[in-house]
Amino acid sequence: MPMTIFKNERNRLTFRFGRQTALPSTSVEQLQAEIERLQTQLEFNAAEHERETAILLRALKQAKSEMARRDMIDAFAGAPSPSEMKH
Repeated sequence: MPMTIFKNERNRLTFRFGRQTALPSTSVEQLQAEIERLQTQLEFNAAEHERETAILLRALKQAKSEMARRDMIDAFAGAPSPSEMKH
């Protein structure tokens, strides 16, 4: 004889399964709100990452500029005097 599960019994079994697996009772609206919250957090994280990348690129450009300036000063310091080149 096949086992028949009535609606109330099915609900009770579903509830017990949810409790046993520690699933929170959530609604579609709660899940949608959680998805929106996570999406907002992801967008914030992406914007923060872009900001940090821009800061690092600016610092890198400043460091390259400073190195080029120092190289130019060293080149002039090591060059012979123009008055020495005439003679």
